[in-house]
Amino acid sequence: MSALPEHAAPPPAGGQSSSILVVDDEPANLLAIEAALGEIGHRLVKVESGEAALRELLEGHFALIILDVHMPGLDGFETARLVRQRPRTRHVPIIFATAYDQTDARVLKGYELGAVDFLFKPLQATVLRAKTKVFVELFQRTEEMKRQAEALQEHERSAAARRLTEERERWERESLERQMAEQREAAEAMAARAEELARTVAERSAAQRELKRTNARLAESDRRKDQFLATLAHELRNPLAPLAYAIGLLQDRDDPELTEVWQRIERQLGHLERLVDDLLDVSRVTSGKIELRRSDFDLREVAQRAVELSRARLNARQHELSVTLPDQPIPMHGDAVRLAQVISNLLNNAARYTEPRGHVKLTVTADDESAEVVVEDDGRGIEPAMLGTIFDAFVQERVGQGGLGLGLHLAKQLVEMHDGRIAAHSEGVDCGAIFRLELPVAQVAGDVSAPDVRRPDSSIELAPVRPLRVAVVEDQEDVREMVGLLLTRWGHVVEDAEDGERGVALLSGWRCDIALVDIGLPDMEGYEVARRVRAELGARCPTLIAVTGWGQESDRQKAMEAGFDRHLVKPVSPRDLKRVLIESSSVRRAVGVEDERDDVGVEGQGQEEDRQEEQREGEAREAERRPRHARRRDR
Repeated sequence: MSALPEHAAPPPAGGQSSSILVVDDEPANLLAIEAALGEIGHRLVKVESGEAALRELLEGHFALIILDVHMPGLDGFETARLVRQRPRTRHVPIIFATAYDQTDARVLKGYELGAVDFLFKPLQATVLRAKTKVFVELFQRTEEMKRQAEALQEHERSAAARRLTEERERWERESLERQMAEQREAAEAMAARAEELARTVAERSAAQRELKRTNARLAESDRRKDQFLATLAHELRNPLAPLAYAIGLLQDRDDPELTEVWQRIERQLGHLERLVDDLLDVSRVTSGKIELRRSDFDLREVAQRAVELSRARLNARQHELSVTLPDQPIPMHGDAVRLAQVISNLLNNAARYTEPRGHVKLTVTADDESAEVVVEDDGRGIEPAMLGTIFDAFVQERVGQGGLGLGLHLAKQLVEMHDGRIAAHSEGVDCGAIFRLELPVAQVAGDVSAPDVRRPDSSIELAPVRPLRVAVVEDQEDVREMVGLLLTRWGHVVEDAEDGERGVALLSGWRCDIALVDIGLPDMEGYEVARRVRAELGARCPTLIAVTGWGQESDRQKAMEAGFDRHLVKPVSPRDLKRVLIESSSVRRAVGVEDERDDVGVEGQGQEEDRQEEQREGEAREAERRPRHARRRDR
């Protein structure tokens, strides 16, 4: 059944109008209720069934429901139960209109279903209006309170929103200010850092430039020092040359008193030569120019040669030397001469710092990986403070012991060039010293040949050399005098020149067998002399022998490239000079060089030998009367 037309009464005095739902299946009852409530001025919605009431409740909002209990279909109780089940209508007050007696049990059922009151038929208009007015006003107050609560909540929400907005704005403002401050601080820090970095870069650049300048100065200083040492050694060799030749002259005198004199001079000259050699070796090592002539050899042979080299010094101080070598060969790959020099330096050091009649031990051992050489003495020992610097250049434990303090430094450098190690140990003063040398063993298949570390032995006599024509080109007068006297004493014919130009003229105009040419001539180098003579004479050129204080392999190679046949390092011992003369003479005969004697003016070899013998005797007598030798070509 459809809803009946709504009745709109004048609004109540308060100005607020509410909706009231009236449900009754009797139209007469609906009219009666409408007539009774028309005065209160509220909107009435009238329906005649429970179903229609539920539909209205779905769409509208009502302050009160006046519900008839007894209706066809959904009665009032069932309708009330359904109303209470819906959340939207659960709290709408329901007044039941019924014809039941107040004591009827169904009235209690109505209260159980949520009824707030009952109207008993026949309805009394006054009671209906009063109860309706109460519930409508209660609804209106409740709605007002809801509106006020909502308004309050909205206000609070608005206030909270404003506070939140203000807080957010304040936070954003503070955050922005903080960020700006941080950015300013960061910018200032970055500027300061950039300035600091710029200063640091500038300082580092300046430091690097200064370091480069310092390194350059140090490098230049080292270069000058090395050049000075090399030049010093070279210049020291020059005065040694006439001394060596003078010793050769003394050796030819059959005088027991002179024999002891020249032997002492020879020992001191040998010592001076070793000092000069050490200076040159240190200069080469520090400049990286030293050259190792590597080969395979037996370390035992090197140790034995080192003993031979040091024997004279050990014997001079009457030391007892004990040598322990393994039975099996010790294969090595390196420079045998240099390693013999290292071990000899250690033995010489032990001899020097051990009191006479001391004990020196040389022990050589090896395994599959390395070999060890130990030199031990019972001498003066080493102070603990010296152990850290004992291998430095120019360091001596005690001043006045002789030497330059280069032997151990040179030994360490040479050992390290062989990938080895060397160390010193001493318990202190008067406790002796131990030097331990460790070297890697070479993996060599087959037998290890003995190295050629021998030096010429003065006890071996050389075969006599046939008379030769020898030209000497040397700017130092003493050297020319001594070598001329020595060669004349040996029966040779000698001519000399004091500079390069005169040397070229001499060699070009005089048919000689051998020419001894100094490299450091005042007007031109000996290399240029050799080149000019070689170019001018060709196959008729004599054997050219370079004599110089520069003894490095590169110096020898340079001499060979300039046209020299041999290269001798000052001071040249008389024995080495005689050996070179013999070898050069043999080579000239082997290659078929004619032995012409244009300037001598003899007819046969026998006459030449007789004349040479007479000349030797005459020149020997004359040499004692004047400082210069015979047969000197006029300049």
